[in-house]
Amino acid sequence: MIANLNLLSSVSRHRQIMALYDKAPVIAHDSWVAPNASVIGDVEICNDSSVWYGVVIRGDLNKVSIGNRTNIQDRAVIHTSSTTTPGLAPGTSIGNNVTVGHGAILYSCTIENNVLVGMGSIVLDGALVESNSILAAGTVVPPGRRIPSNQLWAGSPAKYVRDVSEDEVADLVKQASEYTKLAETHSDEFLPYGTAYLDVRVHVVALHGI
Repeated sequence: MIANLNLLSSVSRHRQIMALYDKAPVIAHDSWVAPNASVIGDVEICNDSSVWYGVVIRGDLNKVSIGNRTNIQDRAVIHTSSTTTPGLAPGTSIGNNVTVGHGAILYSCTIENNVLVGMGSIVLDGALVESNSILAAGTVVPPGRRIPSNQLWAGSPAKYVRDVSEDEVADLVKQASEYTKLAETHSDEFLPYGTAYLDVRVHVVALHGI
């Protein structure tokens, strides 16, 4: 009977930001986390970054750090292991101006600055994706693999395709900036009282001239 009541409950028990013992997420005031995302444990999110709908970031085993103007798109998963390749940090580190595409999985890896991780890509433990690089959609980067700077890789396992142009690098930074602006729009809709009161004010002024 209790189980049935739980199914009928209209109260959401989802916890957007969750500490684990003494490990609590640290999120910059101008970053945005979607209301149904989950950010758990030892996680640091820096300025102007965004965590979109359905994302799970678990810093329960080791630290996850996310730089400035980075966007983690819908349903991506970021996790860490308790151990990893000798000589490499077991946490997950993501740099500045990084776009992590929808449904991507990052596991105990390092992503440097100005990188696109394509939709559905998987980057496994100990892997390093250097700056100004692109992983095509669905790419699988094996454990310990290094993706050099200014290169496009694709496939499973990941293979070199071609070099990345200067224009493409500029587009990576531009895309990250555009997501920062888009996140501001979504954030406004999740104020404690939403933004409907602004519309009401407009109508009151129109009707009564006050």
